Amino acid sequence: MSLTDQEQLELHALCDALADGVISEAHRMRLEQWLASSEEARRAYVRAMALSASLMEYAGDMQAEAPDAPVKPRRLIRPAAWIWGIGSLAAAAAIVLAFWIGGEKSRPDTDEIASATQGESEDEAVARLSGVKDSRWVGPALATGGELHRGQRIELASGFAEITFDCGAQVTLEGPALLDLNSAWDAVLHRGNLKASVPPEAIGFRVSNASVNVVDLGTEFSMVADETGATEVFVLKGAVEAAARDDAGNEAPPVVLREKQSRRFARVGGPEVHDHEAKLARFTRRVAFERASLPTRYAHWSFDGVGPEFAAADEDSNAASFVSMNGDSLAAARTTEGHRHGGLRLDGQVSARAAFPGIRQKTARTIAFWINIPADASLSDSGAFVSWPVGAAGRVMSVGWNRNPAQGPLGSVRTDFGRGCVVGNTSLRDGRWHHIAVVFSPKAKGDKGEGGMQLRHYVDGRLETASIKRAGKRIKGPETMAGTTEDALWIGRAMDRAEDEPFHGTIDELFVADAALTPREINHLLRENKPATPEMLAAQ
Repeated sequence: MSLTDQEQLELHALCDALADGVISEAHRMRLEQWLASSEEARRAYVRAMALSASLMEYAGDMQAEAPDAPVKPRRLIRPAAWIWGIGSLAAAAAIVLAFWIGGEKSRPDTDEIASATQGESEDEAVARLSGVKDSRWVGPALATGGELHRGQRIELASGFAEITFDCGAQVTLEGPALLDLNSAWDAVLHRGNLKASVPPEAIGFRVSNASVNVVDLGTEFSMVADETGATEVFVLKGAVEAAARDDAGNEAPPVVLREKQSRRFARVGGPEVHDHEAKLARFTRRVAFERASLPTRYAHWSFDGVGPEFAAADEDSNAASFVSMNGDSLAAARTTEGHRHGGLRLDGQVSARAAFPGIRQKTARTIAFWINIPADASLSDSGAFVSWPVGAAGRVMSVGWNRNPAQGPLGSVRTDFGRGCVVGNTSLRDGRWHHIAVVFSPKAKGDKGEGGMQLRHYVDGRLETASIKRAGKRIKGPETMAGTTEDALWIGRAMDRAEDEPFHGTIDELFVADAALTPREINHLLRENKPATPEMLAAQ
């Protein structure tokens, strides 16, 4: 008997309470009864304990020192006779319990896990240097097209530098200038000239300094910060919200500046900007940037036809046609109600795979597609949209929607990789079409061995979440996955769970790119349904 959505939510809560060591005796008995009577509950229990054990080992790898006091050992549900009578599932459960019990004495609490992973923010890329013009740097020169990281200081002696933030905001810096990168949405201009072009998907982008905090409301604006601390703000298009700051960092009530308005923020002197028109004209001139242009290969499935027509459209790609795995024919899944022409309707009974040589390589990659999830989709229909193997160890990358409210909003985009997951914040379970792009950027190997992966979620063109996941050591048992010897892209199920957890919904216009696409390239796919050329991007 399938569990209802409410029962699945209750089961998640019981497993979380068990893992956290706060489960009551009554809830323990309720969980034991459930596990004794429901195979679906037993599978969910095994997966939950596997994830928790994985996170425990991961945090142990990251932690430099042992906790100040050992965590009190917890009583776990004993492996009753029913566990050992269900074949391969029993073996998985036993391995999970071995990991869990063996790690109890050193398992850090939630705060310790958060503390242990804070060091990863130093590796987090939040922007890239997308263009230069006559640039001369203070210190080592920056590579055009290279990633820029959280907390990085950009010091330009002269010339121009174009910085594209992961949120989509594009900043032109004119030297001499000094800029600090706080995040994909936030920068600090200490001195120099800055022009920001902010598309609708990046509304809320902020540039600040000691004098003023400027928040974009969908616009183009410029800032000039001098050595005295005075800052002039010019609005070229749209509007911004600007709040003056005092010496203690306190902000005055914000004022809204609109197109062609300007204001000076300083400790002394008035708010008027001298030579207003001349400065506006200076900021509107175009700069011909030199850019790094690396060819990007795409595989594209339109799902407009049936059978052999479900093949990658890119002749340079080795990706093959999708073939049916669990249904009699993909033709039965075809629908004319895709986002563009036809789409592929997956009813929970049909899943498919396409051979894709090289997809397991840990290189930069972007997966983009349109997805439509029924508003009444049950939690049991939350299988992966797309899934594929990564790395020599055969870990599985799966993109689907979240069904565990303890890990993020129900229905939001979720990417599982090895022992971790990244969860978005916008529910996709509304019966509407949403454009999803997941960008993967491998990180260099560190002291812990195998490098991790930075993941970025874009929903309808807007950056939602970004996180670095360390792969660490491979866990045996529950993460030993069938079918990962094949380089293949799956749709409709996670490739390591082909027997359960199907996806119910419609997918359309699937692109796989062998590069970490920029926000502008992602939005070009969203709008035009084709890759952007350098000429197209330059004209935007």
